[in-house]
Amino acid sequence: MSTTRLLLLGVVRIFQPAYGYQLRRELMTWNVQAWANINPGSIYTGLRTLAKHGYLLELEQDGAHRPGRTSYKLTSDGETEYFSLLRGMLWTVDGFHPDKMQAALAFLWSLRRDEVLVALEARITQLEAWLKSQPFSERQILEDPGTPNHVVEMFRITTARDNGELDWTRQFHTRIKSGAYAFAGEPADWAPTPGMITHWGEIPDPPTT
Repeated sequence: MSTTRLLLLGVVRIFQPAYGYQLRRELMTWNVQAWANINPGSIYTGLRTLAKHGYLLELEQDGAHRPGRTSYKLTSDGETEYFSLLRGMLWTVDGFHPDKMQAALAFLWSLRRDEVLVALEARITQLEAWLKSQPFSERQILEDPGTPNHVVEMFRITTARDNGELDWTRQFHTRIKSGAYAFAGEPADWAPTPGMITHWGEIPDPPTT
């Protein structure tokens, strides 16, 4: 639910005021039904739930030749919740829920570069500490005759994923530290050095003020 909540709040924040169909169409281009386990039909329910809890403001707009449509924008509580969820997912490694970091990646541009760098360093420390403890844990699992085979392999695949994420996080940190991408607080006319990556794939550029 927290991943869904961040995605909905984040996309509303980008396009606000935005209609439910517009938000659903945008999220479907991110293929969220595959990696975030979001049913397309549940997006409307999620928006209404967020509005009910005071995170979104519903705006009813009347059309001259069609029924009124409801659009959404973040409330002050919604803005606070958005950043709380984003920072929580960025700063904390959750190997059993990789969708959290994938969702956070979509909105990192709304944080300052220095915060993102420190958060990635924290993730590296968490992953290194976890992987350092694995040899001892693996010996315990392998030496226990009562350990089912599938548990052994589940342990090994989790360790492999953590090693992969650690490698990616180190590289991502290096790219950001060298100036890749644009983040909050950087000038609208920020220009990268030649050949530098300048955008988040299909994710919209940060809104200018």
